[in-house]
Amino acid sequence: MKKLILLIFLLVSVLSVAKDEITVYGPESMKWIATDVAPLFKADTGIDINYVGIKGVVPRMKLEARRPKADVVIGLTQVDAAIAKREGLIAAYKPATADRIAKEEFIMDPEWHSTPFDYGAMAINYNAQELKEVPASFEDIKKMERSLILPGPDSSTGKEFMLWTIALYGDKWLEFWDEMKPAVLTVTPGWNESFAKFTAGEAPMMAGYASSSVYFYQGGDADRYASFIPREGGYIYLEGASLVKKKEIKDGAKMFMDYILKDEFQKMLAAKNYMFPVTDVELPEDYKYVPVPEKVVTIDGEEALENLDKWKKELSSLLKN
Repeated sequence: MKKLILLIFLLVSVLSVAKDEITVYGPESMKWIATDVAPLFKADTGIDINYVGIKGVVPRMKLEARRPKADVVIGLTQVDAAIAKREGLIAAYKPATADRIAKEEFIMDPEWHSTPFDYGAMAINYNAQELKEVPASFEDIKKMERSLILPGPDSSTGKEFMLWTIALYGDKWLEFWDEMKPAVLTVTPGWNESFAKFTAGEAPMMAGYASSSVYFYQGGDADRYASFIPREGGYIYLEGASLVKKKEIKDGAKMFMDYILKDEFQKMLAAKNYMFPVTDVELPEDYKYVPVPEKVVTIDGEEALENLDKWKKELSSLLKN
């Protein structure tokens, strides 16, 4: 009898802990959620955040589809969210704070399977001390042999960069890459590896983000590193968060979805994630250094969803040969 009572007590304790904690999957670059957001969220709600940094959130969700371990996924691009929705991996939920979103065009899904929390523009980051003249266009970059470090198309950054070129060049995008190939020094697994090689001086340019200029400025490297957007046009992308579809969706997971649109979190995105918030919070002064595209290009979401795997394979094959 005592053993049975002890077992019941332990079971109740485990269930209580589980309810007081949510697991959030997201990119490794957002691990600051564990250190900076989690204590604030716990103070507000009494709920702990177990943040797990993952390369390739959607593939991981597919592997765990029968027994999901995450409660929330964060950092999904428009295409990522569309894939996760099609695969039945995420649940619809409109946050109580949704009216804080500044622009209607930021809405990622009319059914609210994904909630936007920040946005940014793709760009070329460059070493101003190594480049005698900053290229004005992709056509200029083509002429610069072994000068560009590129995250591969299987990474989040590389995929968005690839979609940028497809938005610019349409059916001739592979021709563009065939001409661009001599300018590529190396293809890395992802942004972190590219950034390490770039800052180590292996090449004067890398495919990255316009808002990295804020990071360079804050790190005291504004005289050395900067960003530019080629005159052919800039590519804007959104990042969103979603509830993982499972039998029991925790109230804490919904609270977190509400929280990401509150001023506290939105200000942190600008300071920690070096991206633009989707709400009207005041930006740090440093954001004046971020280049803004004069022309913006987009890609049809349905077309991207249907062709993404094929496009990634085609580009990977071209870059290897």
